[in-house]
Amino acid sequence: MLQTILSRDSALFLLINRGLANPLFDAFFATVTNGKFWIVPGIAAALIYLICEKKKALVVLGLALVTVTLTDQLATDLLKPLVHRLRPCNPHALVEGGRYILVHCLRTSYSFPSNHAMNMFGQAMLLTLFYPRFGVYFFSFAGIIGFSRIYVGVHYPLDVAGGAVFGVVCGAIVWAGYRFVIRRLAAGKSRRVFAHNEPLSSDNQLPH
Repeated sequence: MLQTILSRDSALFLLINRGLANPLFDAFFATVTNGKFWIVPGIAAALIYLICEKKKALVVLGLALVTVTLTDQLATDLLKPLVHRLRPCNPHALVEGGRYILVHCLRTSYSFPSNHAMNMFGQAMLLTLFYPRFGVYFFSFAGIIGFSRIYVGVHYPLDVAGGAVFGVVCGAIVWAGYRFVIRRLAAGKSRRVFAHNEPLSSDNQLPH
């Protein structure tokens, strides 16, 4: 059963990695898959967001930082060593007929799940819970980044799909934790206000 799944995963990898190959896709996906490309646009977007949303932006960006820390560390320190799957570009598990566009294949890093996919889908889930109307854009962007990892030859489709699932779960957990804290703080504030405004009992009332 497992071998059948892995065989079909490799076939789908070749369909995407080789079957869709063209110079335009090569340039586009090699660019968008590079995290350094997004540093300046990311900082600019964060600054604009802070200017427009102010306090809410601080909360969302803080939670986004918590989410990416969770997803990245979970993938790197737990899931990848646990699954121990080699990348399709690794010389010891090279998929015959594959195209490996990136010069550096990260051969010392394992394949499942994709950190890029896990990080991006974690962010997409978190942002969608704050801004449901824009969810399709958040998830579309995450999907493009995940797809790019297959196209350039550093991940199998199952790596990206697994990363997406784990990322969504992590994003939802961070959101749920945030909502839990907010509800607890609101409940505590309500109890304090009620206690402050509660009328004196008959035993403690001042004499007329």
